[in-house]
Amino acid sequence: MANKSAGTKNFYRFMSLIGVAVIGGLGYSFLSAAPDFKISEYHQATTQAEQCMQCHIQGVEEIPIMPHRPMQACTICHTPTDKPF
Repeated sequence: MANKSAGTKNFYRFMSLIGVAVIGGLGYSFLSAAPDFKISEYHQATTQAEQCMQCHIQGVEEIPIMPHRPMQACTICHTPTDKPF
């Protein structure tokens, strides 16, 4: 087998960097896409995912239905805002 030229190695390195950048960008976009939840007494008191899902899976009152599968904790992706309702 012949050795790869320096140009070929540089091409693969460049393509690897592009791949890492694209995967990193997609990961960041995915994690930052979650909407912030507004600070309310209920959100401040609720830290268990089960308590969050009681309302968001069933669509209680005017609470939006959760558009994804249940996770371990809501605050992994969703962060509180300082804006009330």
